[in-house]
Amino acid sequence: MEGPEVIINVACSLDGVIASNKGALIFSTTEDWLRVHKLRNSVDAILVGVNTIIKDDSLLTVRYVKSRDPPPMRVVLDSKCRTPLSAQVLEKQESIKTVIFTSNKCPEEKKKKLTDLKIDVISVDTKDETKYLDLEQILLILRKDFNIKKLLVEGGSAIITQFIKFELFDKMYIFYAPVFAGTKNAKLLYDEIVIEDIDNTNTFNITKMEKLDEGFLLTIKPQKDDK
Repeated sequence: MEGPEVIINVACSLDGVIASNKGALIFSTTEDWLRVHKLRNSVDAILVGVNTIIKDDSLLTVRYVKSRDPPPMRVVLDSKCRTPLSAQVLEKQESIKTVIFTSNKCPEEKKKKLTDLKIDVISVDTKDETKYLDLEQILLILRKDFNIKKLLVEGGSAIITQFIKFELFDKMYIFYAPVFAGTKNAKLLYDEIVIEDIDNTNTFNITKMEKLDEGFLLTIKPQKDDK
């Protein structure tokens, strides 16, 4: 069984900044926020990394439009179980399920506290070369054990970078706000070591560009789709 369809969504400045070191910067406009919540409402699960939860206390729910039933499952990648017990993403478990993927570095005491809150805490392998959780394994578990057919990845920078680097996505939406934020001490859309040769990097197909409020929305897909 293959994993779910993976969609990445991100909003950034013209110079690719998605957040500061202190947390999110709001680049989405009113029209883009509505688009995002419609997108959330079209998927089975929404995935973020633990830093997004710690810094932004994201709720990861559908707003502004009538939510599907059941609402999208919430997925957090948290290798050391750093998710605060007070985080909003842990609330409303009776109606909105939350799953945390972690590693063997998760303290058993914290794991028990999370499971006591009716949170599914699942340990997976880490990639030797990156030390990040094994995304391919996570995608297969989501499809097989939770019947997730369509997954939305929303951040943060490190998580998005891994999905892009290994081309583990089917479509990506990038909303560019008409501002330059400055990249010093910033979290970037693609936070990887700079390439030395443009011919030896992944390339992507730009399938659509559209004006959205004062910014513009870019839709891209991996070139592997056309091979």
